[in-house]
Amino acid sequence: MIDKKLAAEKIRACLERRISLILGCQPHELPHLKIGSLTHFAFLLDGTAQTIGGFETTMRTLLDLLGHETVWEIEPGAEPIEKVVVN
Repeated sequence: MIDKKLAAEKIRACLERRISLILGCQPHELPHLKIGSLTHFAFLLDGTAQTIGGFETTMRTLLDLLGHETVWEIEPGAEPIEKVVVN
């Protein structure tokens, strides 16, 4: 069984290195972003849409490997936010 926490740390480090290389900065200079957001941003820097080849497969693999809660940093047991409509 894979250690999801360790895998998430390694994936985050890889994405932060890739993004910082493109932006010309150091990984520690980037703001904290969710792994899902880092993945979206990395694809954005390489193209103009999330339809770039491999995007959907990459996101599905991250979700399957790490789980939705880890990819989007959702606290276990967190209640969903209820939408309120103001007229």
